[in-house]
Amino acid sequence: MNNIEQKYASFILEQELMIESGEKLTINANEETISFAHLVAHMAAEKTGVSVSIVYIDKGKVESVDEIDPDYQERPSGKVAMLHLAAFPEFTSITDFEKEISAKELQEYRLISEPVVPGRRISVPWAICYVPTATWAEFVFGPGATTDSLWLLLSDLLSLDSDDKLLKLQHQMLKTRKERLRSENISQIVLNSATCDLTLTINRELYPTTTSTLLSSGRLFYPTAPCEDVIIPLDKLSGHGKFSTTYPFRLFDSVFSGAEIEIKNGKAVSFKLEGGSEHVTKYLSIDSDSSRVSELIICDGYTKASKLDISLGLPMLDRMRTTTLVLGGVTPETVNAENEDDLKELEFNNSFVRLELPIGSRDLEIKGITEFGEVITIMEDGILVF
Repeated sequence: MNNIEQKYASFILEQELMIESGEKLTINANEETISFAHLVAHMAAEKTGVSVSIVYIDKGKVESVDEIDPDYQERPSGKVAMLHLAAFPEFTSITDFEKEISAKELQEYRLISEPVVPGRRISVPWAICYVPTATWAEFVFGPGATTDSLWLLLSDLLSLDSDDKLLKLQHQMLKTRKERLRSENISQIVLNSATCDLTLTINRELYPTTTSTLLSSGRLFYPTAPCEDVIIPLDKLSGHGKFSTTYPFRLFDSVFSGAEIEIKNGKAVSFKLEGGSEHVTKYLSIDSDSSRVSELIICDGYTKASKLDISLGLPMLDRMRTTTLVLGGVTPETVNAENEDDLKELEFNNSFVRLELPIGSRDLEIKGITEFGEVITIMEDGILVF
């Protein structure tokens, strides 16, 4: 797998971070990702001409910092970039659903929502990239699976064998889609397919966003890849209809399929999940907003990610397979608040947790209804035409 590892490292540096000459890269790694971190660091040092720092973290504490120097030194530009090489978290299976689940456990289950911080500004390019591990391989493919299977999956998912820098082209398309959602004054979203009949209300106090990020300096980067998403914030007190999930999804310690959910006034009033009723009850009882809608994440239905009929166990990757409805906390980038007073004036889902439910399909149609009653087609037969 060494060839794939090198291509993945190159992909991270050239397409996700778009690393520049003279730029200082800092890599956070743990025991499971430190070997790959050294590969990335050596490649980055040669590309930038300046030393790369590897911060080794064990159990949340910094244990050491290594400096990887290039063969030929360039003058530092003063710019910096950050990379977190993550390992799929080990977790404990739930045996007692009456027992309170800690924040640490919720994080291990990848259910905690990112906190909304007023005045938040992203000033440097950064990325979170997962490195194939035995724990992750067994979660995805079952007991006895090896990391080779995951490396091959990543290679296909990210088109690592392609010489085309396709990720660089995504930003403008996604940027155009999110800006049009705002400029067209769309107030409602109507979704219809064989498994979905939903009417949702857009939260106009918040802003559509996407994973691709453009800094005020004009620097483009991708915090995660692949990147197919446009995130539409929803009114948590509005919306109604029914849908069934269309892809496997993770909830706590397990992967499920075929959930049947009914939404009334923005709340999941019915959530049927064969073999997972205790999981559902546990999630919906975490706080008052965990059962309420927060976002619709729209994705094309004909991408490489859409062909995955498995859950990777990580929301940041699973959401790229298809259109997704989110119950729980919002994405912080949708919120524009300079201070706590501004934040208090906004009405949005601020749940401690979030659950992303796949609802996209090849027959999904999405229409936007403007404030003036105009109907705008957003998706036809699973393809974004917006």
